[in-house]
Amino acid sequence: MKRYLLFCQLALLCSFNVTAQFSTGAEGFYASVGTDVSINGLTFRPMAAFSIENKTLTISPTALSGIPPSIARVYSFDSPVSFVGRLGQFYRTSELNGNTETMLQIVYQNSALVTIAGSVVNTTTHYIYNDLQAPITFSAVTAAQTGPLPVTLLEFTAKKEGSVANLNWSTTYESNSDYFNVEHSSNAKDWKTLSKITAANQSSGLKHYDFSHGLPAAGANYYRLKMVDKDQSYAYSTIRELHFEQSYQAALFPNPAVEKVGISMDHWEDIATVKLLNAQGTTLLEFHKKPLSKEINMKDFSAGLYVVQLLLNDGSTAAIKVIKQ
Repeated sequence: MKRYLLFCQLALLCSFNVTAQFSTGAEGFYASVGTDVSINGLTFRPMAAFSIENKTLTISPTALSGIPPSIARVYSFDSPVSFVGRLGQFYRTSELNGNTETMLQIVYQNSALVTIAGSVVNTTTHYIYNDLQAPITFSAVTAAQTGPLPVTLLEFTAKKEGSVANLNWSTTYESNSDYFNVEHSSNAKDWKTLSKITAANQSSGLKHYDFSHGLPAAGANYYRLKMVDKDQSYAYSTIRELHFEQSYQAALFPNPAVEKVGISMDHWEDIATVKLLNAQGTTLLEFHKKPLSKEINMKDFSAGLYVVQLLLNDGSTAAIKVIKQ
């Protein structure tokens, strides 16, 4: 049986010269959605049930490399952890390691070092966090000043318009900015670049950018911006998520039809019923017995406009007009 961890704060925020460790056994710790968990100053507020099992967490004063390097407090797990929700950490001002506290961002590492834009810093309690809207996988977490960022990102939004994902973002400042990579993923782990958008290079005013993704995947779609400077340094935006239902592409042939009309469609197994309707919406033919025929005989119908309606197993419909000659 798993042990439920409501709050575990080990007093390791004092200065240390040796590595401190915290281990979990086979039963591990479990945190339900919305539970605040703190392990040695590393904090979690999961958006999905979260557990840590058979892992060792190491807290080290050895900074991760960078310009400037990270703060001198790095949390490392001996094997990767997957998490979505609020990820944060406490630190001491003596651990800033040359970073400007107000410019800190959460940084995590698995195979590569990733900076998460939009982190919130409390300079009174010396605490930083970021609300992750999509899952990440990491083996190390710390905080770092990213140096002179190529852009100051005001907002980044993703909205559904029919079967299209419309992305919009705005900047209020750009210095030596080179380009934006619009990146997409279906699992928030494996990313591909959809488009490379040229940045303004130098700007001190409000700049707007947009991109439309015309072929999102069925299910979850994750989007982020990779903001790249002229010297090829970069930072990532917050991840945005959209969900799309299965998109079906259907066609009738020949159209206009003389006797028979064929139906071409991917995922034919998802069709529950095929109907032929006249222009007034009256059902003339209906087929629901499997296997469904991909052909409709219209020989005995008069010339005019008809509609082939496909009813899917999930309750959605697709309708295509056909002309009978």
